[in-house]
Amino acid sequence: MKIRFYTGLMMGTLMSLIMSGFVTLLNTGFDAGFVLRWLLAWPLTWLLAVPLAIGLGPVSRRWAERLARIG
Repeated sequence: MKIRFYTGLMMGTLMSLIMSGFVTLLNTGFDAGFVLRWLLAWPLTWLLAVPLAIGLGPVSRRWAERLARIG
């Protein structure tokens, strides 16, 4: 159970950091205020990404295991 929590925490944190930066860059471009906009957007994405990663991680793993058996 601990490993599932920590994996979801790390996965959600890294994914939300990368995705919020990418979407911020696409929507607003890279200028002097980019880093501030990114750092303001990241906590909002983190609040959604971490619980989803923790909750959906086991489901994703089961799906991946099934796909691996098929292929």
